[in-house]
Amino acid sequence: MKKFISMLCALAMVVMVLMPMNVNAEEGKVWNKVAGEETWTYSDGQGTELIAKIKGTTLYIQGKGEIPSFDFWKLGDRPWNNKTIYSLEISKDVTSIGAYAFAYLKDLHNVSLPVSAFIEDPNAFTGATKDCYFAFQGMNITSRNIGNVPYNSLDSIAAFMQKYNGSYQYRLDNYYLITWVQNSVKPKIVNLAPYDAVTTVYNPEYPVYDYNSTVEFVSQKPHYSMNINIDNKQQGKTALEIFSIVLGDKTYVTAYNIGVSDVKGQVKYTDQPLTYKMTIPAAFQCPGREFTLIQFGEGVVNFLADEDSDDTTLTFTTNYPSTVYGLVYQDAVVATPVEMIPVQ
Repeated sequence: MKKFISMLCALAMVVMVLMPMNVNAEEGKVWNKVAGEETWTYSDGQGTELIAKIKGTTLYIQGKGEIPSFDFWKLGDRPWNNKTIYSLEISKDVTSIGAYAFAYLKDLHNVSLPVSAFIEDPNAFTGATKDCYFAFQGMNITSRNIGNVPYNSLDSIAAFMQKYNGSYQYRLDNYYLITWVQNSVKPKIVNLAPYDAVTTVYNPEYPVYDYNSTVEFVSQKPHYSMNINIDNKQQGKTALEIFSIVLGDKTYVTAYNIGVSDVKGQVKYTDQPLTYKMTIPAAFQCPGREFTLIQFGEGVVNFLADEDSDDTTLTFTTNYPSTVYGLVYQDAVVATPVEMIPVQ
């Protein structure tokens, strides 16, 4: 059965705050310049206390909390705008980095930041020099779900790496973190290496899963040239937000891009609905577990229920094969035996 859900977008306007010696970050929030120094302070009144300091060609972001986003059209409001910044050092207590915060710093060659910080938008660092070196420090992955969809700081870092794959160089602490990232993206991230290539350490709260799947036609192909492929690929926050809205009491696993093509190119629509079968990642197979695909595309969301009884596969039918799919499941509810009380 299909459910169709409309999606709405909201726009927010950034309000300028005109104050001497101050520059805007977000609405009602400003960076305050320290007189006589290349230093600015910022507080959002909710726990964020930051200091931005420029020494030579290095920009230091010290303190704790969230580095705010900036309006693309008002990047000149940033304290460090048009400064010659070669290196950027971000404190381990910074929890997130807003959109365009350090975008278009054309001299930026080196960035050091904690793996626990969320990159709210991959455009936070767009426009850095080619082969800019990003060093993600530590193993303290942090989480904050998007609705019921698990999302963590390493997810946001993987999304950043994916957007600029081949443009920048990346370092993580070890192969555990690298494997975690590489298992969530496709194509694999190039120019990604560990600091420690020997020690086998990991964060047990964030196990590494293999989400790979295969897919095949069940229906007879309308044309001999048709083929199908499936890629496990991390989706943007918009898709995850949509998944979270419709997820209900199901558990989110991961997302896939499925594509059908023929001699004319990608097939987005078929005149007759076709049936396909995909494999369930081994780590999530469980007797009686009910899997569903959330099909996301063309402004609607469809629920595609599993049409087979095999615990290792999911069979689905659709007219719109080439799009994004979220894999979710619900475990069967086992009835609690009722204790029989003997009649006296």
